[in-house]
Amino acid sequence: MESMGLSWGYVLVQALNLTFVLGWLVLGIAALFSLRKRRLPATAQALWAIFVVVVPFLGALAYWVVQPGAGLSE
Repeated sequence: MESMGLSWGYVLVQALNLTFVLGWLVLGIAALFSLRKRRLPATAQALWAIFVVVVPFLGALAYWVVQPGAGLSE
């Protein structure tokens, strides 16, 4: 690898970056699909969707912690 100009540190950092990005995509997509199934007003759904997309990782994580509309489905 050294002959190609790559060090193990660089490869490790890139692997961690890839893991972070894939985790964010999976959490975000799962949150958006879950949001479609919830009974929430259109404004609340739009705000949550914007928050999940605009604030990477933290937006999707907040959605799963708060679980908006979970008590409304009864």
